Amino acid sequence: MQIFLMFAASIGLFTFQTICFKHFNRHYMKKAADYFIFTALYCVLMCIFYAVIGLDSQQFTPRAAALASVFAASFIFAMFCYMRAMENGPLGLSFLFFSAGLLLPIIFGIVFYNEPAPLHKAVGLLLMFTAFYMSAKGDSDSGGQMSRKWVVYILLGALGNGVIGVAQKLYRITAPQEAVVEFLFIAFGMAAVMAAVIGAALLYKNKGSVAHMRAPGFALALTGAAVTTAGGNYAAILLSLMVSALVQYPVVSGALVITSILSSRIVFKETITKRHLIVIGTGLIAIVVLSL
Repeated sequence: MQIFLMFAASIGLFTFQTICFKHFNRHYMKKAADYFIFTALYCVLMCIFYAVIGLDSQQFTPRAAALASVFAASFIFAMFCYMRAMENGPLGLSFLFFSAGLLLPIIFGIVFYNEPAPLHKAVGLLLMFTAFYMSAKGDSDSGGQMSRKWVVYILLGALGNGVIGVAQKLYRITAPQEAVVEFLFIAFGMAAVMAAVIGAALLYKNKGSVAHMRAPGFALALTGAAVTTAGGNYAAILLSLMVSALVQYPVVSGALVITSILSSRIVFKETITKRHLIVIGTGLIAIVVLSL
């Protein structure tokens, strides 16, 4: 029962996280500076969340701090590209290929740590690349194709997400498992500082304004993004202590692809075509194969 609740919490929180990001993107992201200010604020809220959970600074090392800085920079970059991708393409496909960035830690482990590379992983990679090619080529139902902006942003976002996974992988190799909360606290703290500096610089350079962020809806999106991101990551950490990653990754990722499709249709009224469903189905099979 406890495992089921952790799965439900992780999937539910990350689903609402995506909705909060999409809502911010649609209504409040007028320019690049808005994204960085938003990111700085919700990273601060996440740090408060992790501080309340409890920290033990004695377990944190300079190596961990260096990896946290890589995590922070990659997080800012990846989420910026992800939001731009959601702006230029369907939410379901954007989430699927953003999540595909987690293939990078698999490749990294094979190349640098001599982890096994069975044939089915190559098949899984081929299926994921096939899904991406089909999505980028076009849609026979609509006669159109995904915009070049979407292709570029989702590729860059997936790459940034993959680097985040590599940083986490390297950290878990050398750090005690109970120090994961400290890692997230430092990483998101660094991300808050980086995003605040970039956002302030852009506002100063362009003489911008954040008056539109004073609306109640912005505070709701901000709080929702912080709570769901922090809570989702924490639930994922607890779940990783209960079940194998071979079970956790395909179940959570697969469920999130499905919930992102449903939320894009129900909440944002996006059109889901037959090609979208074929691409997403191929991607889901790739996720399962890669996790075997």
